[in-house]
Amino acid sequence: MNEFENKTDEFDYDSAFSINSGLLSSDEQQKLRNARVAIVGVGGAGGVIAITLARSGVANFTLVDHKNYNIDDMHRDIGCFTNTLGNNKAEVIRKEILRINPAASVETYTDAVSLEGLDNLIQESDVYFAQADDLAFSSRSLVIAQQKKRFAISFMPSGITGYILAIPPQLPYIVGPTDLFGGPKGLSNEELKDFLTNRQCRGGRRWHISQGKTRIEWFRKWCAGETTLTQLCPAVWVGASLACMEAIKYLTGRWQTVKAPRMWHLVTAENKIKNERFRRRSWLFGKFIYWTFGIKWLGIGRRYQKYTTRRLMRELTEMQKQETEGKEVKAPFMWRHLI
Repeated sequence: MNEFENKTDEFDYDSAFSINSGLLSSDEQQKLRNARVAIVGVGGAGGVIAITLARSGVANFTLVDHKNYNIDDMHRDIGCFTNTLGNNKAEVIRKEILRINPAASVETYTDAVSLEGLDNLIQESDVYFAQADDLAFSSRSLVIAQQKKRFAISFMPSGITGYILAIPPQLPYIVGPTDLFGGPKGLSNEELKDFLTNRQCRGGRRWHISQGKTRIEWFRKWCAGETTLTQLCPAVWVGASLACMEAIKYLTGRWQTVKAPRMWHLVTAENKIKNERFRRRSWLFGKFIYWTFGIKWLGIGRRYQKYTTRRLMRELTEMQKQETEGKEVKAPFMWRHLI
């Protein structure tokens, strides 16, 4: 027997979410109740999204995550406690949703799911959240959601910054998430994964330092693939809440959604939350860099790639020296004016 089944008779949906009637009509609240939300990756942001939407009245979920909670998830995962360590993330979040709404329908997938395996999962959802740790996988799944004409959302946190991208089904073209940030088009899943994880690409994402406030030493280790991106719990939960608002606006038909290519941009170090496109100069610089790297004539692309890597390492070494000495870290000219 489900441990929450004996509570179902005691639960009254209308009473539980009655305070929403100050904002939503009964029909709009019913739309939330009837909607199915699919979330791939229910760790940091994904778990917060699931719990927040459950507390907003969404009653049907599909949760996908093959990972278990580890001690290093404690800093941000809403379902991670000392008594849930070692437990599957999707199963823990399912139980938390049922503690909120015992009548909710929560389907879980606790094995790794391929991109092909997402087809039916996305098709059967009204809103799809791409929150897998594998950025290439999430990016490709957002394209699948658009092909299926489903509202798709992804929150990409880093340090104390992040972007919330919402892609409505009625756009007349397919949005390539990587392209929005200046990356190359037309890559396969494996090519995209290699691109997003190589040292040159990671090193060029200077906003992890300038806006995310990542320490230089940590950033260098991340560029080398020795650690994960750093994230601070409040920034992750704020971004997840903004992602939830986009889903609620879409499902109820109330208020205007922030549609791609525009996106929410958290700049908490500057006390700002912006609704904007990705920085134009960074986008153009990224396009130029990747185009140059691809020049085969006289080995120009390969040489420029080596030069760029050496220069990046020199700049990071100088910035890390400033950081170690307790001085203000001064970004190089190119970081401040070109990328």
